[in-house]
Amino acid sequence: MFIFSDATPELSIKFGAAVALISALILIVLANILTIIVFTLRGKDRLKNDIANSKKKRAEQEALERAEEEDRKIRRKKEEEEFMKLPDETQVNMSVIDNSTTYA
Repeated sequence: MFIFSDATPELSIKFGAAVALISALILIVLANILTIIVFTLRGKDRLKNDIANSKKKRAEQEALERAEEEDRKIRRKKEEEEFMKLPDETQVNMSVIDNSTTYA
């Protein structure tokens, strides 16, 4: 709306902005009318079936994502356990090395 105030005195800029806004509004109305026509032609039963199928697919996809997330958590937990075990094993190995060395 800044364009339509007195801050922009040029009429050509105001006219271009007005044409762009009116064109956008006409396209939005046409898109809505087209959507209404398509949904009307498809029918109520087909729309309900499409919605049910998409819900089923979404539920399956969410189940797969949950399973993958559980796998990631399990792997992360195993990696953390292995990481925590490594220092203990190296300390045991270092103590064996320290006991076997002799001082001259």
